[in-house]
Amino acid sequence: MPLKVVIIGSLGHIGYAFKTLIAGQEAVPCGIASGTDGDLPGASLPGILAKLKCPFFESWEKMLDEVKPDIAVIGTRYDRNGIISLECLRRGIHCFTEKTIAHDFATLDELQKTAEQNHVKIFGMHGMRYEPHFFAAHQAVMSGIIGKPRLFFGQKSYCFGNGRPEFYKNRQQYGGTILWVAVHAIDLSFWNVGNWEKVSAVQSSTANHGYADCDSHCSMMIDFGGGTIGNINADFLLPGKFGSHGDDQIRIAGENGVIWVRDGKAFAATHTAPAAELQSEDPGDIFTDICREIKGTGRCMISMEDTFQVSRLALSARMAADCGKTITL
Repeated sequence: MPLKVVIIGSLGHIGYAFKTLIAGQEAVPCGIASGTDGDLPGASLPGILAKLKCPFFESWEKMLDEVKPDIAVIGTRYDRNGIISLECLRRGIHCFTEKTIAHDFATLDELQKTAEQNHVKIFGMHGMRYEPHFFAAHQAVMSGIIGKPRLFFGQKSYCFGNGRPEFYKNRQQYGGTILWVAVHAIDLSFWNVGNWEKVSAVQSSTANHGYADCDSHCSMMIDFGGGTIGNINADFLLPGKFGSHGDDQIRIAGENGVIWVRDGKAFAATHTAPAAELQSEDPGDIFTDICREIKGTGRCMISMEDTFQVSRLALSARMAADCGKTITL
């Protein structure tokens, strides 16, 4: 039987779930509601309802009471994602939550404790793992063609645009650009290279279009341990005429060669083979895999354990930037 799914908010990457919900085989949409003011813009709600053909609820709590869903897809104002996810987990509802799934360590710890106690799962929206070029690069790293990774570079760059929500101006609600933007590359570093031992970071709001507390750019220096190091940059500095909404890159250098992703393509070069574009099998669909993992018929490439660890890395990087100190994990 298809799983029953509800949606709370329309911010961030909730669209990751749409393909699965429209197909209706693994899961079906059973309702949508707001998690807080402004997270369901009037312009987007009719389009979502038309796509998913599900009812709108005035209250997300009432929706949970009436629908009793198997999974909640949560993309409300960023500081509310962890709070609402926690209530869903307490009710025995699995969660697919916008990352970073919590804005502080205390909430993250409570999410993990509650998920384990109630035998439910929470997955972060780390959909870049399912983009074919990043998946191809990961497969190449895992194959060992470049040897042990020794240097990682990651970049996540966005256009700021003209329509960023007002809550971006409030650090408590927004959470910071490390938690919202850099976390994509943080996940790719963890997925391809491994856990961190230390992190230092800096951030600045000097080019944020008047958006008060919003960080316009940030940079992290990572010590993975054992002589492997890395750097991650994230920003809202991409020009509107760049040609795309984002400029996402990684570069992984190993003892035997280099793997890199840029402009939607993956490449590898080794000491014995010239640079060549990498191809991969179809990585599948993140939300379909989540549904199958919950049913026990498959497995998602972003596990609950990965979700919690990547969240801890992001929170640690933000702490390093806030306090100006190197954080040991």
